[in-house]
Amino acid sequence: MVLISITETTWIQSFSENVIAPIVVAAIAFFLFGKIDELRKRKSYSKLGVAILNTLIEEVQYGRNSIKDTLDPEKNDKPHPLPRKSWNGINTVPDEVLLRILEVSKKQKDIGFPSAEIRIHTKNYFDHMITNWDQVVINASLGKDFKALAKLKYSTYDEAATGVLNMLINIRQLLEENSKKWFPK
Repeated sequence: MVLISITETTWIQSFSENVIAPIVVAAIAFFLFGKIDELRKRKSYSKLGVAILNTLIEEVQYGRNSIKDTLDPEKNDKPHPLPRKSWNGINTVPDEVLLRILEVSKKQKDIGFPSAEIRIHTKNYFDHMITNWDQVVINASLGKDFKALAKLKYSTYDEAATGVLNMLINIRQLLEENSKKWFPK
């Protein structure tokens, strides 16, 4: 039979109260505050993503409408340069926002182009389509037949711009929903 003396019991009790309990409480607090901070960051990056996407959507929408107006036979509009102020290269969508996009769109049906490829498709729109559209604008300024060139490019431009626009609107909606959740992805 093993008997534990009263001094040993108080020593063990004292050790657990003064050493082990504070370590356990600190570990739990560290985990909880870390998790809360992570959830706040997720919400913040979702809100940032919405703000970034709003500016991109506005420019793509205006650009698509401008292209359509240029080719409308009832209008005699000359082509205008398409807006591109929001585009600052591939990092227009920061890594943290891209991670939120990947998380919120993981199990969602894509509308337009795949959400996971947002950087690729926005780059193609802003760096390639707009640059090519600039040739239509240059031809119009030189008095050349810009409508023939615009029609040549239009079918693929309208399809691509619509795909980018639908993708951006879908992602914005997913990020808005995510920013309102208690436990955002």
